[in-house]
Amino acid sequence: MTTRPQKPPKQTRHRRTRAELDALRTLARAAALGGESLASLRARLQIPEVTLTRWTRLDGYRQIDIKAREEADAAARGEGADAVEAIRQQADELWQMCEEMQDRPTTGARRQVDLARARTLALAEAGHLDAAEEEIAAVRRLARILSFSRAGTGEMEKFQNQAAIIVRQKGIERSLAAIQRMIEEDEAEAGAREAAGLPPLPPPPELEPWSKELVDAFYECLREKDRNRDYWAELVELRRREREEEGKEP
Repeated sequence: MTTRPQKPPKQTRHRRTRAELDALRTLARAAALGGESLASLRARLQIPEVTLTRWTRLDGYRQIDIKAREEADAAARGEGADAVEAIRQQADELWQMCEEMQDRPTTGARRQVDLARARTLALAEAGHLDAAEEEIAAVRRLARILSFSRAGTGEMEKFQNQAAIIVRQKGIERSLAAIQRMIEEDEAEAGAREAAGLPPLPPPPELEPWSKELVDAFYECLREKDRNRDYWAELVELRRREREEEGKEP
């Protein structure tokens, strides 16, 4: 009795389910957009070339599609950069106006954070969210440090404001004292000329009034100096001079 050789069982190809295909399609798209080549995708994910070609065409991650999107994004960023810079400048000008109306000094670090907040709000209102997040990221560390330093009762800020008040008051007193000395010197000179039988000195010539441009420039210079003043250092120096003058008195 002869036996026929048995044929090996026919291997059936595994057909992927719809969920598996959707998952592979998502993975392939993410990898292609991340820079992986299609040949590498076919070998790694075991996707037939016909299927992968159809997915690239439908999902738009062929090399030509990716390049076109990159060029479009670059053009959009270039057009939006001018608008973002204009909004930043407007926010800076608006904050500068508000700062000039405040009767308290602002340190460099605090002013930097306040400017970033004003820019962030303006950019967010205009829809430039990425630029707004960049402003936040640029001062996040500095804002955290300032927030820690102002925690509690805020005594340091009160001391800083008090130092500014003292320094300004002392400056006014020095100016008034200098004016009083000039008046006394003029009166003494006039008395001496009168006693010597000399005629009084002619009055000084009238000065031309300043133009609006000169006045604005003068006050802008004063505001700029006030923003950059270190009231703590000035108060320490003021106290040192007062102690030296007290030590010189008999």
